[in-house]
Amino acid sequence: MSKNAWMGVLVAAVVVVTCAFAVRARRVEQADELTERALKLLHPPLSEAPSLRDLRGREARELLEQAQTFSESSERSELIALARAAELYSKGRYEQAERTLRDTALQRVEALQLMAAIELARGQAAKANQILTRTAHKDAGDPRAAVLRSDVARALGRGDLALSSVEPFLRDGEGNAALYERRGLAHALLGQRTQARADLARAAELDRRGVSALLALGRLNREQGALSEAILAFHEASQRAPDEAEAWLGAGVCRAALGDTVAARIDLERAAAAAPTRAEPLIALADLDIAERDLGHALRRYRAAALLDKKSALARIKLANTLMRAGDVAEAIPEYRAALAEQPDMAAAHNGLGAALFAQGELAAAESELKSAAELDPKDPHPWLNLARVYKRQGNESAEEAALELARARDPALALADRR
Repeated sequence: MSKNAWMGVLVAAVVVVTCAFAVRARRVEQADELTERALKLLHPPLSEAPSLRDLRGREARELLEQAQTFSESSERSELIALARAAELYSKGRYEQAERTLRDTALQRVEALQLMAAIELARGQAAKANQILTRTAHKDAGDPRAAVLRSDVARALGRGDLALSSVEPFLRDGEGNAALYERRGLAHALLGQRTQARADLARAAELDRRGVSALLALGRLNREQGALSEAILAFHEASQRAPDEAEAWLGAGVCRAALGDTVAARIDLERAAAAAPTRAEPLIALADLDIAERDLGHALRRYRAAALLDKKSALARIKLANTLMRAGDVAEAIPEYRAALAEQPDMAAAHNGLGAALFAQGELAAAESELKSAAELDPKDPHPWLNLARVYKRQGNESAEEAALELARARDPALALADRR
């Protein structure tokens, strides 16, 4: 081959290699661009994603997987696992999210935060807190981590820690809605209701689309007996999110307490339609039926609520109480027992069961249940009134008089009326 031919081949080879390097460089550049976009989705401003549940995990995962086709890297593999876990967590698939994190042995601070959020969602606040202690030195300046820490502290009943977690981010008088909401919830837990209302109202003002602060404000006002103010908060939440069952439920319960049964029923029916698998709207509607002395409809709704939520002690005891009013004592007893199986320290269930056993003539068993009720709720006169009836049936006048005295000490009018 001539010298010129060799030179041509050499030049061609150089061109090919140069083009290959250029293509590879472009693919790496594209991968980096996609990764950068994914990272922005995984680390958005607090205003866009107040909690880890709000992260756009699916979109981030898709971008990272596309980037991996351009240029593979082990770090990007970890990010894909993290995005996948965030996606699963946001869908409530906690076991799969945890498995995704554990299988990849991620030690990134974001992975640990997500693990803590998963434990909190499962009701394991203590485990969540243990995990967060491992990230404290790395995410002290992260407001989203502060929100998570505040949620965990509140779940542990530590209002002081819930407050101190977010306060540093609000010292300048400005802040994000999520931070104001968490501070308001912490104030509420500490019994500082005035500050709580102010912070929750501020959070609702800063975030014109969210409803969680309004729902918290409505619940706080309802607990304080400010029912009209509670209705306003719940109503605004329902306008922002018409499918939010909690807003309609809260408004309906407050309207019922104010005696506006027609409007209450409308709100509660909206709640039931928005959340057909929840027991609470049906229980509240059945309570209205009881107020209107419609035992038939009340029984049907309480039964439906108990079927929807088999662990609802409230549905069981209300069904049992209504069965007692309908005269069906034998059917009420297993419902009281079912309520106690879910909540053994429920004084009202012990009292109801004691009354039912008394009605069937099982005096010893009735006495035992009623004593448990009196011990669990020392302020309630009803267990002592029922015990007085048991002692009267047994012919034990001294015990009867002692029980009436104890009932009278708790509610003189009720005890006196019962004695008459």
